[in-house]
Amino acid sequence: MATCSCNFYRPVCLQSAYTMFNTSDPNDDFYLTLIDDEAFWQSLAVIGFILAIVIILGNATLLYVTFKDPRKSIRLSPPDLLITNLSASDFLLGLLNVFLVALRDAYRFSLVHMPFSEVFKTVMYAVLSTTLFVSSYSIIALSVTCYVAISRPVEYKSIITRRRLKIYIALLWLISIAMCGIPVTNIPERAYTLIYLHTHASLPTILLTVIYVRIFRALARRTRELQHNRYDSIASHALKRERRMVIAIIIVLALFYITYIPQYATLHLLYFCKPCQQSITFHKIDVALSRFLYINSVINPFIYAWRIPKYRRAFYDCLQSFFGKGKVTARRG
Repeated sequence: MATCSCNFYRPVCLQSAYTMFNTSDPNDDFYLTLIDDEAFWQSLAVIGFILAIVIILGNATLLYVTFKDPRKSIRLSPPDLLITNLSASDFLLGLLNVFLVALRDAYRFSLVHMPFSEVFKTVMYAVLSTTLFVSSYSIIALSVTCYVAISRPVEYKSIITRRRLKIYIALLWLISIAMCGIPVTNIPERAYTLIYLHTHASLPTILLTVIYVRIFRALARRTRELQHNRYDSIASHALKRERRMVIAIIIVLALFYITYIPQYATLHLLYFCKPCQQSITFHKIDVALSRFLYINSVINPFIYAWRIPKYRRAFYDCLQSFFGKGKVTARRG
């Protein structure tokens, strides 16, 4: 989705501009030829490396906590599968896209074309397209499980099962990987870019908005029912847990809007705004805004680690276990 990191999403007008600079070598960097501002690239490189480190460490920690979990309280519910899937896709994004984008920006800061850039671009394209698709539809699935838990609590366990979600996750990865192969077909680049935008941004945005309107209505209705029936402590605890989950996913949803909308807008402007196509300032803004795509992956693990109690407990347990083993080892040594 980001034009700075996915050149096969770049509009034809940019391809024409690229040709004007007589850079026939496929390893030449179009944006380095267009923007020779060292301070600009230095800033992006620093921000990129910071984002990459936080994404990799944050999601690696969450994955470690999930699989280590001394109390074995995680991985028991279907939402845990989706959270783990979301964290895995974010981890891959940080390792195989964000880090490589920052490395390329470091080369741009030195005004040097990155070696073997075609290989790196292929990896970055595939990883970005795949992980963003998986992340978006994992968030949608989390929203659906939340809605079913609130609106149909009695039937929840029969509707939302681990087996169904495992199949959903597998299909999600297969579809996202298959979509990466579309650019090698004869489909026009403009058509592919629009397909990409609407499958990765427009459709998820519409679905998430509809789902959350229904969640709020279901939550309000259930709250009234429990209050009218003078609900017991068990029902009260369940309602509080569902409210916490709703708040956590709402934050993720808000981040989804904030991080996707800027690039969604700039890519459309690149196709339909001719003055924008000729403006170096606009291309700078476009490149800078593309980094917003990574903010979601930075914050997701912290939302789950600190807002969901069992993840927070598991994190503390892992810390205690880690430091406890360190002390034992020190004594034996």
